[in-house]
Amino acid sequence: MTLDIRAAQPGDGVALHAMVIALAQSHGYGDHVVATPAGYEAALFRNEPIIGAFIATVDAVPAGCAIWHRSFSTFRGCETIYLEDLSVLPEFRRKGIAKALLKRIARLAVERGCPQVYWLMMGWNDGARQLYLEAGAEVEDGNCFCRLHGEALERLAT
Repeated sequence: MTLDIRAAQPGDGVALHAMVIALAQSHGYGDHVVATPAGYEAALFRNEPIIGAFIATVDAVPAGCAIWHRSFSTFRGCETIYLEDLSVLPEFRRKGIAKALLKRIARLAVERGCPQVYWLMMGWNDGARQLYLEAGAEVEDGNCFCRLHGEALERLAT
């Protein structure tokens, strides 16, 4: 098995889309995905993109991805990296791909001088929890994810 981690390139929108759909389906959110391959291409390869992605390939076949974006820590007063999604296709899981992607994100943060990478983890995902703890991440029990969207967003905005 030859594992390679590389930055997303033009044309990778289809592979990213497939991996995000697989992740969403495994979490029970398959019907929430409205993204398109073209949307990924437009966001990744525009002037001054705010997102980035790494693609993991196994023997040249897309196997996983890490999609991240720039963020800012008010407590630290500097830019940080938010890992939006770390996804490995089911047939490639348990082969060290997620760890390799996480390691590549960590290297990006160090290269950019970002003091932290943070992300959301589904509380029930014991496999992810184990991976992140083994990598040295702090997994907080007290925080929860909040979202304002749809009608509630529109209502609050008026």
